Amino acid sequence: MTNSGSNESPALLSVAQAVELLGVTRQRVHDLIKKGQIVARKLGRYYYIDAVEIERYKNQPTGKPYQPRSTTAQQNSIDN
Repeated sequence: MTNSGSNESPALLSVAQAVELLGVTRQRVHDLIKKGQIVARKLGRYYYIDAVEIERYKNQPTGKPYQPRSTTAQQNSIDN
């Protein structure tokens, strides 16, 4: 017999545990779930989040993506 690991399910975290790991408020976690930025499962009245989903969210880049400025406007102003 081989142990394929299929019996193991990913660790599920409560919203309160996610709050602790992310360092945000409970409302922020619910907002992230509602916006689809964190995938959660609803079991009864409560949401549960896979631990790997928390890690995925924490490792996302933050801020706006880098977009270099166009230099054409500066060159035109120098030419005049």
